[in-house]
Amino acid sequence: MASVLLQTRLGGPDTGKLRCATFNVLADAYLGYGDYSHVDPALLVPGARLDALVRQVNGPLLGGVDIIGLQEADRSLVEAFEDDERWQTLWSPKRRNKPDGCLTLVKNNVEIADYNSFSYNDESGHVFQIVQIGHVAIANTHLKWASADDPRHIGVSQARELLDILTNQPIAVILADCNDRPGGPVRSLVEGAGFKNVSADKPTAVVNKELVALDLLAVRGLSAHWVDTNYDLNSIPNEACPSDHIPLVADLEQ
Repeated sequence: MASVLLQTRLGGPDTGKLRCATFNVLADAYLGYGDYSHVDPALLVPGARLDALVRQVNGPLLGGVDIIGLQEADRSLVEAFEDDERWQTLWSPKRRNKPDGCLTLVKNNVEIADYNSFSYNDESGHVFQIVQIGHVAIANTHLKWASADDPRHIGVSQARELLDILTNQPIAVILADCNDRPGGPVRSLVEGAGFKNVSADKPTAVVNKELVALDLLAVRGLSAHWVDTNYDLNSIPNEACPSDHIPLVADLEQ
């Protein structure tokens, strides 16, 4: 397996590592759904966070990533990266006239062996992507929120659908806003399929000023080393991290 990673790895032919990240970038269309009274009003103007997001992704931390899964990416963000020669851009817009989708960015010197985009078999419009890097299947998705005690939990059915696609992929990574907290049904399902979330129970987002763990960087068949991002969750969105989530970053190796 190490030889496969060596063929796809940036930064040196002998490291055998792949650096991945996941990041919900907060689409402008959803700014009205939370309490952002602590945020500079200038950042809440539609389009105001675009340049800061691009700088963040291309900055010292995320700029060294091989592949990053972005959720809630809208057309303006996609266009910004389509013009950036550093990245290969793979965008899957949500269905049902939703303004955002999943955007997977792959460094331009990393070979993509295969790529597929899927719509979940429900009425949510949500999507997922699977990128094949060597023998590593990397999924990017944004699961629909539902109450943890909902017997028809849509996030659970979506996670099950994604995991079914990954059944024959013993070496896999899930990059996701799973909209589920530690101990919840989505996380339990993912863990039961042999995945380990590298961020454990660490908070990854702020929802109405509450720090919560909603995101996954989960791996199966690989070892993962957490990379501390040092963002201040209490102050986001801000110029340094213009979303209500922070990026999760990990180095992966066999």
